[in-house]
Amino acid sequence: EAKKVLFQQIVDFLNTKHGAGTVDVKIVDSYYNMKEKVAPHIHLVDNAKLAMERAGVTPHVCPIRGGTDGARLSYEGLPCPNLFTGGYNFHGRYEYIPLEDMYKAYEVALNLVDIYKDR
Repeated sequence: EAKKVLFQQIVDFLNTKHGAGTVDVKIVDSYYNMKEKVAPHIHLVDNAKLAMERAGVTPHVCPIRGGTDGARLSYEGLPCPNLFTGGYNFHGRYEYIPLEDMYKAYEVALNLVDIYKDR
C-alpha cells in the first residue's frame, strides 16, 4: 500500500510539472504468493525433496512470492513449486548455469518420474 501511495505521489508531481495527463499509472498485482496454491498439495514439495535427495542434492526449501512460470501455472490451477533457482547472475548479461547443475536437474526430473510412476 505504501508503494501505491508513493507511485501516485510521483505521478501527481510529474503531472503538475509537465501538464495533466502526461503520466498515468495503474498498479496491479502480477505476481502472487504461490504458497496458498501449493500448500494444499504439499506432497509435491515432499516428493521434490525426495527426488533431490536421491540425486545427492541437499534441498533448501525457501518459499517465494512468485514471479515465475510456476507461480502463474499455480494460479491457473496447476500447482507448480519451483525446483531450482536456475543459475547465477539472474537477468543479467552474465547469467549462466553450470553444466553439472543441468545434469543434476535432469537426474532430479528422472527421480520425480520414478516417484510418481509407482503411485
